[in-house]
Amino acid sequence: MKKIAFVLLLSLFFISCEKDEKLPPNPDWLNTMISQLQNSALPGITINAYKWNEAYYYHVLNPISSCMFCEVYDYSGDLITWTDDNFSDFVNNSKLIKAVWEKGY
Repeated sequence: MKKIAFVLLLSLFFISCEKDEKLPPNPDWLNTMISQLQNSALPGITINAYKWNEAYYYHVLNPISSCMFCEVYDYSGDLITWTDDNFSDFVNNSKLIKAVWEKGY
């Protein structure tokens, strides 16, 4: 009986584990931006990938900027124009997938 319970619990554990989100390959525009940022004098820049409304977005975070979400791009490289509604929805419903690139201080 204990073996059956153990196997059942182990099976439930593996079924319930959420798989890590797989990002598509970096788009060309993002690789170009990363190359340019690597050579810049600005320290501490991070590019984070988010999933929102079943699409991928890239947030370029510059710690010396006074604007928190000024640079958010869709997968095609288009800069997002925020309205009150879509900004609120992004903040509340997007999922941070991972840091794509970071430049240290």
